[in-house]
Amino acid sequence: LAEYFKFIDYRADIYVQRLREAVAIQSVSAWPTHRQEIFKMLDWAEEWIKKLGGTTTMYPNPEKVETLPDGSTIPMPPFLLGQFGNDPAKKTVCVYGHLDVQPALKSDGWDTEPFELTEIDGKLFGRGSTDDKGPALSWLWMIEAFNELKMDFPVNIKIIFEGLEEYGSGGLYETVLALSKPSRFLDDVDFFCISDNYWLGKKTPCLTYGLRGMSYFEVGVECSTKDLHSGVYGGSVHEGMIDLVHLMASLVDPQGNILVEGINKDVVAVTEE
Repeated sequence: LAEYFKFIDYRADIYVQRLREAVAIQSVSAWPTHRQEIFKMLDWAEEWIKKLGGTTTMYPNPEKVETLPDGSTIPMPPFLLGQFGNDPAKKTVCVYGHLDVQPALKSDGWDTEPFELTEIDGKLFGRGSTDDKGPALSWLWMIEAFNELKMDFPVNIKIIFEGLEEYGSGGLYETVLALSKPSRFLDDVDFFCISDNYWLGKKTPCLTYGLRGMSYFEVGVECSTKDLHSGVYGGSVHEGMIDLVHLMASLVDPQGNILVEGINKDVVAVTEE
């Protein structure tokens, strides 16, 4: 692969310029006024997949629209499905990434304009340059390099790019279930790769081979419906906040062990290896 890596290094400036274009698209999923920017970002990626010889489908989001607090609605972006190769003799890798970003304003404390990719001391600063436009789109430039060098691609690649990961991934769960059914898009996938991670310094990437998963719980404490003067009621009426603190403290011990009975019964124990 020496020639391949040499080719990648030679074209580094081209990849940076493409990332600059992607960062400039303000695809902030939490800003309703920028919802069309997410569509623009997905279209940008789809155009590149097609340009590099892949096939694409814009899979409609099953949630269709989002209702805002004022009662108005905005469309939910689709899921971009891409594919390179369909050789039954090869394994198939499905790549997941998201092309939306968190909100960012220079007034939030940025030293540079967040949507203008800026290089400082060999580092690139811009919203989405790492999480997750840079890593996700790098798959396309990797495929392009194989094509340019006329090298045989070792696997089939399938891609799922979404535009709402930073906002809850609305519709993704239902979409994955539907696409996993027999003869659908995900049915023949052998491996999944999530390109949404970090680097340990400038030369060492994190290769995450497992994810913990998450469970959400909610605790609520209801107290007085009006303010009570502490000089009169203090000590005789319990503060709801203090009760809540006691409840929360009963869930985890000082070592971080979860104390909810049975919560670990389905968790496979970590082996010494």
